[in-house]
Amino acid sequence: MDFKELYKSIKAGILDLVKERFDEESSLIKNDIDLFLEQSKDKLERWMLLLNQGAITPAEFELLLQSQKDLLIIQTLEKAGVSKIKIGLFKNAAIKLIVSKAVTLIL
Repeated sequence: MDFKELYKSIKAGILDLVKERFDEESSLIKNDIDLFLEQSKDKLERWMLLLNQGAITPAEFELLLQSQKDLLIIQTLEKAGVSKIKIGLFKNAAIKLIVSKAVTLIL
């Protein structure tokens, strides 16, 4: 498992998701996404290693990621008037994307 490549893939996927969901605000959100990924990087790597070793299941991996969801503070979107529901849906989609990429690579 090459974590660096997976990390790059996850980051690119989340940024694509941002462009898809928040077209006009997407360039402004990049800093928020970078901050979240940097804050979560060590835990993400540790959890992916556990998933790779079979110590946790994909469902447990997703649950661990859900615990990080509140770190994804998208102040730019809130300032732009995007609803909390839409932001919450984006956060859930980002977590699903991370799980999908990790499980595909590892399993």
